[in-house]
Amino acid sequence: MVLSQMMMTIAAILPAPPAGTPAQLAQTGIDFFSLWIARIGGMVAFIGAIKFALSIKADDAREQIQAALVMVSGFMIISAVRNMGFFSLTAGNATTIFTAIMTFIGRWTRRVGALAALIGATMFGFAIKDENAGNKINGLKTFAAGAICMSVSALLPLFVS
Repeated sequence: MVLSQMMMTIAAILPAPPAGTPAQLAQTGIDFFSLWIARIGGMVAFIGAIKFALSIKADDAREQIQAALVMVSGFMIISAVRNMGFFSLTAGNATTIFTAIMTFIGRWTRRVGALAALIGATMFGFAIKDENAGNKINGLKTFAAGAICMSVSALLPLFVS
């Protein structure tokens, strides 16, 4: 009896689950987050404007520049989020865009990792010649970091499917 009353109370508090196709739900999510990110950008711009107004009185150029940069960054956030069509991001093509982004990141992560592994191997080779233990360790660390980057790039396609 008590359990059923608790369940009814919880059901009354929770909102109804969203309805619609997955594409409609994704578009609703994109709209919701873009609205709130734009509002946060407005708050940043407002705080920057207040800081700029107060810094004019102090005649400190460094504070004025910092305040202007905060204000401009807020406006940049607003304009980027309000113009989502500029990025061609909609629920219908989100998977295609995400796949392209992950492919791009995977390729460049693999390339950067290969370069780091090459640099590490070269460092290690020169350290062997010089018999320098510290440089050997740094070379091995750099080589390992490059190998890890290449390994991570192989895992990125798993997040696309």
